[in-house]
Amino acid sequence: MNRTTDISQPILSVSGIRKKFGPRTVLKSISLDLKPGDCTVLQGDNGVGKSTLLKILAGTLKPDEFDFIRINGEDSYNSPSYRKMIGSVNHQLMAYGDLDALDNLRFTAGLYGIKTNHQTILELLDRFDLSARVHDPVRTYSRGMQQRLSICKALLIRPILFLMDEPYTGLDQKSRTMLNEVILEQKSLSKAILITSHEPETLKSLATNFIKLEKGILIQENS
Repeated sequence: MNRTTDISQPILSVSGIRKKFGPRTVLKSISLDLKPGDCTVLQGDNGVGKSTLLKILAGTLKPDEFDFIRINGEDSYNSPSYRKMIGSVNHQLMAYGDLDALDNLRFTAGLYGIKTNHQTILELLDRFDLSARVHDPVRTYSRGMQQRLSICKALLIRPILFLMDEPYTGLDQKSRTMLNEVILEQKSLSKAILITSHEPETLKSLATNFIKLEKGILIQENS
């Protein structure tokens, strides 16, 4: 499934996202544009709603209200096509632990309606140094290996937007280097990336923009 990106307009454009949990307002009125080639770092204290925002943008959590949520210029938030344009990489295991790496990627391809073949999947796993354990259950993988598999899953669907929630947590240097290379590669391909991190200093060479979530609103930060 090939997707083209119109570099004249934002890949993601949202306005007026609001979310409450009980009496507590987590997101007051979030507006954000991500342009092709952007790597925007989202900062903020624990519990302010960064993960909540990413889940809403990924389409896995419904906002209470929003003015619009557009991807590639289309108001497609409530359609199946919306989630197919997004690749998510989180600090949690984003795979089926009892399946091996090969079956996890095959399942992902089927879920997203992606035509691929055995060799293509093997090459992707080899790129992220997972070939030696390709037939082992994913639950037996190290934290870094599980995260590299999550990156493989995100790349397999060929998204135009990457949402990364604390993806560096628990990674060894090898896995961190691979993740950095993916971010640089996707920026060069005019994709957009929104990433949360407790280590913004490590992202200075990769980021195009820094924003902070504070008291339910987004604040522009100096890089």
